[in-house]
Amino acid sequence: MRVPRGALLMSAACTSVALAATAPSTAAAADGPAPRRIQIALINFSDSSFADPAKARSNAQNSYFGKTRSLNSYYNEVTRQATTFKPAAGGEGGVIGPINLDLSAAGCDKDSIYGMTKKALEEQGLTWVDDFDHLSLVFPGEKAGCGWGGLGSLSGGVSWLPSGDGTVDQTVISHEFGHNLGYGHQMRIRCEDSDLASCRDTEDNSFKTPMGGGGVGVGLTAPELIHSKFLSDREAVKVTKSSAYKMRSLHGPGDGVRALIVPAGQDSLIVEVRGGAAGKLDDRLAGVHAYRVKNGDFGRDADLIDTTPGDDDTLKAGTVFTDKAHKVEIKVEQSGDGAATVAVSLNGVPSPAKTDGESGNGAAPQTGSSKPVASPSEDGAEGRDGAGGQNGANLAETGADTTNYLPMAAGAAALFAVGGAFLLKSRRKRAAMARHAR
Repeated sequence: MRVPRGALLMSAACTSVALAATAPSTAAAADGPAPRRIQIALINFSDSSFADPAKARSNAQNSYFGKTRSLNSYYNEVTRQATTFKPAAGGEGGVIGPINLDLSAAGCDKDSIYGMTKKALEEQGLTWVDDFDHLSLVFPGEKAGCGWGGLGSLSGGVSWLPSGDGTVDQTVISHEFGHNLGYGHQMRIRCEDSDLASCRDTEDNSFKTPMGGGGVGVGLTAPELIHSKFLSDREAVKVTKSSAYKMRSLHGPGDGVRALIVPAGQDSLIVEVRGGAAGKLDDRLAGVHAYRVKNGDFGRDADLIDTTPGDDDTLKAGTVFTDKAHKVEIKVEQSGDGAATVAVSLNGVPSPAKTDGESGNGAAPQTGSSKPVASPSEDGAEGRDGAGGQNGANLAETGADTTNYLPMAAGAAALFAVGGAFLLKSRRKRAAMARHAR
């Protein structure tokens, strides 16, 4: 497979496969979101199988639905229960199998694994939409030689997870289901001049989300939360005129503005504050960060804006950056303790010195409700089988060793896939989305 723009090194042991069509998704509702139903299918190959099926079923169930260090525990916390997962009806506790496939493990044929498993489930009366929203394929990986730690269909419902005993690493599984939710690999752009016209693409991770090498010690970023409508219209404010805003931590306690959506031509600039969260979430992050979202694609095309020459990408108090082409200026007035004051100037009009409480005075009209804010661009029609007709389309690959997660600070030395380190063969998000099957 072709890897545009070179190889990206990343410390997370997860891989993504982005598929053209999507499985039915469950949006948050005012009376609470319906849990997403996950059907976990354990797979045995003709030449490779789980040594202890009962243990594999138990381990898989804990990896997905356990109270701690699971897929469900991470997304419960990071979305404040705006999305939850539950076992589908097939099998016991959402785990079915092992299903014996007449297929050799060698070659790690993901398309055949998916197609044959889907057929086996249909023979048991289990289908997309009626019975599950996600299909997760867990199989022995030693002989398969996949070269990646996991795959996830982008805006779809399929994931492929190699495992020795049914256990799936929390970082890997959270990353792959992030792809299912429509998130691409999040990168950073280097903007060493204060004007965004100076920005250049890089193959460096953002480290602010599991989708950018941050692991499960950090939450999702504001663009990702906006894409999935996990923030209300009082939390993600669309800036319509010059104003100053008091902001709260994206994942911290309390009410108020958690993200700013600033128009910049066809693009948007997103501002967030990190740190001050309860528990261990975001314990390594603090301060103001900003992102550039291209063409309204909050999930797949949001880049961290890094205006610093070194490793510290936090926008400290006094930092100013501009988009002169669209007459936008953003200044961090104050920052600390999980809060910040950020001034936004539009169309060359200076921001007022005074903030308007917690909401700012340049917010888009509010409804008074807590309905989620919609990103300007939503995904298209969703396929019923979660994979569309091109199961191999749009692949992005990550390291194969899923036994450990090695945190890597931004700017740290690159890691290769030897000695327990992880190599992410990735690329810029836009190229990854356009990629075709082998």
